[in-house]
Amino acid sequence: MHYWPLRAFRVSALALGLFVPGRSAEPALESLPSSPAVEPADAAATFRVKRGFTMDLLAAEPRVASPVAMTYDENGNAYVVEMRDYPYTDKNTHQPWKENTTDAYLGRVRMLIDRDGDGTFDESFLFADGLSWPTGICCWKGGVYVTATPDVWYLKDRDGDHRADIRTKVFTGFRKYNVQTAINNPLWGLDNRIAIVTSSNGGQITTVGHPEFEPLKITSRDLRFDPRTEKLETIAGGTGRYGHSFDDWGNRFICSANNPAFHIVFDGTQAGRNPFLPAPNPVFDARGSGGTLPVLRISPLEPWRVVQAGRWVAAKDVVPRKELTAGGEVTSASGITLYRGAAYPPEFRGQGFVGEVANNVVHRQMVAPDGVTFKFTAADPDAEFVASTDTWFRPVNFINAPDGTLHVIDMYRQTVEHPWSVPDDLHARLDLMSGRERGRIYRLAPPGFKAPAAPRLGAASTAALAATLENANSWWRETAQRLLFERQDPAAVAPLRALLEKSALEVARLHALWTLDGLGALRESDLRCALGDASAGVREHAVRLAARRFDASPGLQSRVFALARDRSIRVRYQVAFAAGGVADDAAVQVAVELLRQDGGDRWVRAAVLGTSPDQCARIAQRLLRDASRPSGQEGREILRSLLFVAGAQNHAGNLEAIFNAFAAAPAAAAIESAFWTGLGDGLGQAGRNLRTAFRTPQSPAAQRVATLLAGALQTARSPGADAKARVEATRLLAYDDFASAGPVLGALLAPGEPQPLQLAAVRTLASFAPPEVGKILLASWASHTPAVREEVLSALLARRERIGELLTALETKVVSAGQLSPARRTQILSNPDATIKQRAGLIFGQNSSGSRAAAVEKYRSASALTGDSGRGRKVYDNTCAACHRYAGRGVDLGPPLETIRGWDREKTMLHILDPNREVAANYIAYVIDLKDGSSVSGMITEETAGSIKLKRVGAPEESVLRQNIAKITSSAISLMPEGLESALSPQDMADLLAHLVVP
Repeated sequence: MHYWPLRAFRVSALALGLFVPGRSAEPALESLPSSPAVEPADAAATFRVKRGFTMDLLAAEPRVASPVAMTYDENGNAYVVEMRDYPYTDKNTHQPWKENTTDAYLGRVRMLIDRDGDGTFDESFLFADGLSWPTGICCWKGGVYVTATPDVWYLKDRDGDHRADIRTKVFTGFRKYNVQTAINNPLWGLDNRIAIVTSSNGGQITTVGHPEFEPLKITSRDLRFDPRTEKLETIAGGTGRYGHSFDDWGNRFICSANNPAFHIVFDGTQAGRNPFLPAPNPVFDARGSGGTLPVLRISPLEPWRVVQAGRWVAAKDVVPRKELTAGGEVTSASGITLYRGAAYPPEFRGQGFVGEVANNVVHRQMVAPDGVTFKFTAADPDAEFVASTDTWFRPVNFINAPDGTLHVIDMYRQTVEHPWSVPDDLHARLDLMSGRERGRIYRLAPPGFKAPAAPRLGAASTAALAATLENANSWWRETAQRLLFERQDPAAVAPLRALLEKSALEVARLHALWTLDGLGALRESDLRCALGDASAGVREHAVRLAARRFDASPGLQSRVFALARDRSIRVRYQVAFAAGGVADDAAVQVAVELLRQDGGDRWVRAAVLGTSPDQCARIAQRLLRDASRPSGQEGREILRSLLFVAGAQNHAGNLEAIFNAFAAAPAAAAIESAFWTGLGDGLGQAGRNLRTAFRTPQSPAAQRVATLLAGALQTARSPGADAKARVEATRLLAYDDFASAGPVLGALLAPGEPQPLQLAAVRTLASFAPPEVGKILLASWASHTPAVREEVLSALLARRERIGELLTALETKVVSAGQLSPARRTQILSNPDATIKQRAGLIFGQNSSGSRAAAVEKYRSASALTGDSGRGRKVYDNTCAACHRYAGRGVDLGPPLETIRGWDREKTMLHILDPNREVAANYIAYVIDLKDGSSVSGMITEETAGSIKLKRVGAPEESVLRQNIAKITSSAISLMPEGLESALSPQDMADLLAHLVVP
């Protein structure tokens, strides 16, 4: 997943599988073999590096041990974070899926010094120890911040003995849950703030030195803070694992186990003005490589996996897989870093590097602009940029170093597998801490590289630091900006202003702009200069900074708004955010202009609509009256989104004004469906409907609605009407009140009605909240076809108040327990309501960990069976495709099963039979209680400042506005059901594994 993978790499056919004829002799587990470590002096021979680059050893054990992160201070001294407590500190007491509060604090920070200036480290000092899960480090005022769950520490050496004697706990409360999803990699941004990847453990964070600050709860968000004030704020992110990088222009990137690149398209604070807008997820999948990303490893199989392979013998009908040297997928991406130095050939600048630690390689990716975001593609299709034959090589992280190269941080462990994913009998005999006292740091050096002199910026004058902003190497620029920010020296203002106006290097002008801001010295004239800069990147950031000063400098607004016609979409994107903070007619006009030009771009559209709800209403009115408004599907989607906001806001005056604009709109017929569905869906969020939305029954709007809904009622219940028209009319009834629509919808569930109409009636009924909806849905259960029953179950299970009706039907045998799939049973059994869980347990029987162990042992004994991939495909389609996608078939609810193709058969079976053994946080079931008393449940797929999006079995995604949420509860278990084996014979399981594991 990242540098400690939960998933194994792809291996050859002879190393995979369980259900095959016969069983080879298994080595005694007590004598589990191990591969020896390669000593540092011999490591160079294990590497295959492209383009004439070399892996030059800078430090190794005993100078470093278990390194995972690194930074250089202004004088070239290196601070290395040692995560010696990975994955645990006591194998016997460690328990999965519980907080690890009893682990010993074995983490450390080392200080490495190059005394003779030859570019390698000569001395190593223990700077700090007694840390828990240390995963990242950055500099500030002669010391360092260290992320060490559950805390963030500030450490500083005051007396020059290379040992931290200042040890201040700054933040605390990060949950010490899963070692793979801990906070990590704090980085300085252009904005003079430190950003932290929080991953998914969550927590309730307090600022230790500021008890007056409100605790900050983090879920699916990253963090940023100003070290001067220690004020924390949440920013977009929260889905990354281990890795964090900026590019030269302040774009932020994170990675996950199977995905080496996510771009954070906006930080979240820019899109928080509109609580009624379900904005797109700012964490964008930029990998550009489809469902899986190939990896080309050259290392052999770890010996412990050979033991697993010894549990079966390949059958002659098993299709051989590619050998290790030719295949694999990304399963453990770690340490995403964009190269920003000056030592490599120019084409390397901005390219992405990630460690694929399970496969012992460094993977390189090309990065190309794609609208306001980016697309990453593999740079080396024939061989990885760095690959090692040593299975202990674990490239977990990288840094852009002062010498202009990337430094590779090699944790160097025999096994990096997460303990929760290893079969228990093997885990008992594996030493997952083997290599704890080893570790290496390499320089990834280009041909002919000579190490430059070490930096000595600590003693540099203010003028010299300002001049350093023109250095081509990002480390020097970022360090100079940090030091200028630390010093707050007014003497820096004049040279910074000169750089902004005259520097030939565009990134120097960018740093000057933000450094002036950090010094509190940014003037309107500086911003006017930057808004007219020849560089689109400088203009983009100038818009961001100018938008904060519209009130103090009104003249800036017109300058910014004029950039709505800028040739760069990224500049226009920032103009959209800037206009969203202004409530005047000029901002409306800018919004309309941007929608005409860029309405097809979802990011620009979301930025425009991220303005206040009242401003959205004014934009909607302007567009409705505009004959040149965007047309086609794009135009309808824009209008629908604007009208959704108006409906959700439920402001009577805005609704009337919008209707009047619609009544006078040119070509109104072309947009009528978008108008009513957008408005109706929004009103539903406010607990209203079209019939009750307008102030007086005699108003033209109310009369138009009454006519519309009366026609829909008539069409829906008319057997002679066109079939498609009846379905559309039935959907429109979702915007009526239940008293009018309910009886008609119930009648449409009669067995004589066409199935598409029944399905539409169920979905429309599901949108209503009254408690009698559940009774109506179950009234005709006996006559429902399987497709309609599935839709009814989706409607019943989507809201907690309807689950009771279903349980009653199950208890009274109106519905048979056998008519609910294992996935449906799990939905009910995982409900956090104790009463529901108890009733469901009596109906279905509650699985226990003991029953899971028994199931695993039962199916393990079936190893003599031959699996057939063709039959397995049918098992997959019947059992798995409702939640998973594989080979282009199925549903994207659970993880795509291409990501497990590298698992061996035993591991795959283990996760099928015991799905709660290891659950990624983003696949856990949640229940959201709404303020109107109803609830919705499912898996959270997106979170923004204003909304949460849920996905659930057999139903479309549903967005819930945060302002309507009363409570969120996690079940802490997987959406994947226990007990799947009840529907599978051992032969079915063998066939399924043959299909999933062997392509």
